[in-house]
Amino acid sequence: MRIVLASDPGASGGYAVSFGALDVVELYPWTDETEWLDYLDHLANHADATSLEAVVELVPPFVGRAIPSSASFKLGYNYGFICGSLRAREIPLHLSRPADWQKGLAGVRAASGSKKKRVLRDHANRLFPSLKPTLKTADALLILNHFLT
Repeated sequence: MRIVLASDPGASGGYAVSFGALDVVELYPWTDETEWLDYLDHLANHADATSLEAVVELVPPFVGRAIPSSASFKLGYNYGFICGSLRAREIPLHLSRPADWQKGLAGVRAASGSKKKRVLRDHANRLFPSLKPTLKTADALLILNHFLT
């Protein structure tokens, strides 16, 4: 079985994991580094895994005026930690630009800040109503969906 892990490295981000296809997906909010590393080890040792790969949102070098420097620092820190931990475990890593995975999602380009997060969550809920994505997990789910489709 192909396992794909998608991560939104934002300060209030999360990750989504597909087990074989988009009909078997688990969602997790970002909590801390130890939990992330433990989960990577769990996936790497999954009995049914034939392959494991990851896709992470490629964070922009400049996040804009609406985002304070403390949040952009956390975004950069998480991005480096997530990518580094994946590379250290030799898990194939793909990067996805926000403009790519958000392409075709109505209302996203016109929104910003918390309104944009709600629009993205609404798209994730429309596409995957049974998963009940939250503001923390919606981006990761949409990144996963974009990567697999």
